[in-house]
Amino acid sequence: MLTVRDVMINKFAQEKINLEQILDWFGNLEIQTQKKIIRWTGQCLIQSHPTEETFNKAIQLIPLKPTATAIVLLKTYKNLKVALDKIELLPDYEIKKTFITLISVFKIADTERRNTYCKNNCYHDWHNLDNLLNFS
Repeated sequence: MLTVRDVMINKFAQEKINLEQILDWFGNLEIQTQKKIIRWTGQCLIQSHPTEETFNKAIQLIPLKPTATAIVLLKTYKNLKVALDKIELLPDYEIKKTFITLISVFKIADTERRNTYCKNNCYHDWHNLDNLLNFS
């Protein structure tokens, strides 16, 4: 069963909500919950299986300066798991930019996955949000 966290991240990836809406939701959470969501978003990103080409395209589309720490870490460490481990250790004042970075990359990678691997009626609940109850 999908959680509100799952639905919000995937609504953003599927352009059912915009960046401002997901940031409002994220900003209203306690810092410890935000950190858990950062970790979960990283797991979602891993599960979207981004290719190097997709990953490079996504990094260019992040609506932050390319010097943002999370972006630099993603570029520096070619192993996504290593980069995400480093990202999780960033200080609290980096959390919003980190979230923007991860959801932006996930959005591109997941869109590619939905348009290729999951193109013909996949059974992933998170790709079929319209069939579920409407979460806010």
